Amino acid sequence: MTETENTNPLLAPGLPRFTAIEPEHAMPAIEQGLADYRRVIADIEQLDDPDYASVVEAETLADDALDTAWSSISHLHGVNNTPEWREAYQQCLETMTRFHTERGQNPKLFRAWQMLAERDDFSSQPAALRATIEHELREFRLSGVNLPDPERKRFAEINLRLSELGNRFGNHVLDATEGYSEHFDDRRALDGLPESELDLLAGMARQHDRDGWMANLSFPAFRAIATYANNRDLRERFYRAFVTRASDTGPQGGQYDNSPIIREMLALRQEQADLLGFEHHAAMRLSTRMADSADQVEAFLRDLAERARPMAREQLEELTEFAAGHGAPTPLAPWDIGYWSEKLRDEKLGINQEKLKPWFELTRVFDGLFTTARDLFGLEFSADDAIETWHEDVHFFHVIGQDGEPVAGLYLDLYARAGKFGGAWMDVCRTRLNMGGREQLPVAYLTCNFAPASEGQPSLLTHDDVVTLFHEFGHCLHHMLTRVGIPTVGGINGVEWDAVELPSQLMEGWAWEEDALARYARHVETGEPLPADLLKGLKADQQFHGAMALVRQVEFALTDLTLHIEPDADPVEVMRRINGEIAVIRAPEFNRHLMSFSHLFDGGYAAGYYSYLWAEQLARDAFELFIEQGLFDRRCGEKLAREILEVGASRPMAESWQAFRGHEPRLEPLLKSYGIAA
Repeated sequence: MTETENTNPLLAPGLPRFTAIEPEHAMPAIEQGLADYRRVIADIEQLDDPDYASVVEAETLADDALDTAWSSISHLHGVNNTPEWREAYQQCLETMTRFHTERGQNPKLFRAWQMLAERDDFSSQPAALRATIEHELREFRLSGVNLPDPERKRFAEINLRLSELGNRFGNHVLDATEGYSEHFDDRRALDGLPESELDLLAGMARQHDRDGWMANLSFPAFRAIATYANNRDLRERFYRAFVTRASDTGPQGGQYDNSPIIREMLALRQEQADLLGFEHHAAMRLSTRMADSADQVEAFLRDLAERARPMAREQLEELTEFAAGHGAPTPLAPWDIGYWSEKLRDEKLGINQEKLKPWFELTRVFDGLFTTARDLFGLEFSADDAIETWHEDVHFFHVIGQDGEPVAGLYLDLYARAGKFGGAWMDVCRTRLNMGGREQLPVAYLTCNFAPASEGQPSLLTHDDVVTLFHEFGHCLHHMLTRVGIPTVGGINGVEWDAVELPSQLMEGWAWEEDALARYARHVETGEPLPADLLKGLKADQQFHGAMALVRQVEFALTDLTLHIEPDADPVEVMRRINGEIAVIRAPEFNRHLMSFSHLFDGGYAAGYYSYLWAEQLARDAFELFIEQGLFDRRCGEKLAREILEVGASRPMAESWQAFRGHEPRLEPLLKSYGIAA
């Protein structure tokens, strides 16, 4: 039976009808979208003289219809990970992967797109259209369209298997995160935890119909234990459980083990690179990035490590001396670092995350976030509780432009809860579309896992949470402000992976500067602004243990790069080797954090984790312009929108960067942000 919007809410136009969507709707909607798309492809295959409308426009509209359904399915799988949604998602994922591989290897379709690029009028077409065609031709080649039949078939088989393995990896991480917990009847067992963290753990216990307090391995709960628990044995237990999640060891050893999944994924990624003639998977991935080669990326990372390690060693020595002076055993173990760092921060800077919380009440922070977007870009945000959502805590906002007309939409899902993937992310609900008489505004999801409000107390954020919020909002702005009406090169789509973090990391600047904090850092009870001593401490905190943090990011990035250059090496041995070469804090033998490193195996950052630092160099340099001209200078905001946010991937980011900044990216602002002298 043909599915329609009347029989299947996933096919309805407009915003998703979340209250009506059930897992059983997923596969029929995808099958309907694929059937329609295949008819479009069949029509294109018959064309003798394809034109832009018959190929680009036709495929774009078919692809958008399919993505409309898929977006809701994948989102609900992430925020409501029930067994039913898992099954529906996996079934759809396999079907979608088969289709996109089939399409990417279709020689007739490839030839139709080639013929567009060969047209006499191609060079005179709008930049977005030319970029779309060039990107598509590149992706066809990277999908194996030019391979002989046996190799092309094998490439397709690998795609399907990698998709299945990545989904299984993510499910294992979620299951392991929620599968370990400890319940506490006696508050004394949690000595050292401040009231707000105790409220968080009490709320977790109530979710399981228990009294007392409960902590699993979700990051808010783990952070509460690791940062504040005076009981060193408790910190060690949670550290061991956290860094051995989904591995062959630790308290859940072997239960959700991702070790064989990682080994197989690395081997399959290398096999695909071999089929396409690349030296390794890293080279294949870097063929579409700002960075030119794996050698260039490695040199960039090792240069950062060389600059940061001397100061990182000094910072660790200072921390060790401080902890030893307070009776701690030395050398410090990994489960001591966060605990004693928080105490040193408090003594040295006069602040800690808990002390700052009363000044970062969630709704007030959002007011600051929205007014920043208003002053920089002329945006207003209007809540609309009539819009359906997937949970009572989720809210929708219309984003209104300078002319008073809607330009985008935004869903906010901010609190941690059972069955929701951890971390924070932005995702696409709807893309901007302006083709074939169809107009559609972009809509974004902003998802976080903050501690929810407790009884009689609003939701209070750590300053780390505030930084996270501004970061993800930067991704949302990149998506929502695009002026490109072809979805594959609009917003974040098609932007080089090592540049896509530029807007998000740039927006973090407004979580640190005094003029910005004055707008929203107000005491939850008195409304008083952040006192001068706390403000001074917060500014210093931006660089507190900055070298140690930078070295850690370099370690992660080099581990990722090495795994995808040396796929036959044992992954855990690679992790240990890079740790030994780069880190100032040695990981214990039992550490298996790689097994829960979702960025690499379920998040698109394979051979790309360096992108955070690569893009951060751009972002810190870009933020210098706002420091010079004014944090809320409208001209700077409009220039940022015009040259970077609005153009998406309609031109290379290197060109957009030059248009915005006018010089090559400088390393000094990045080093300064970590407190390291250039």
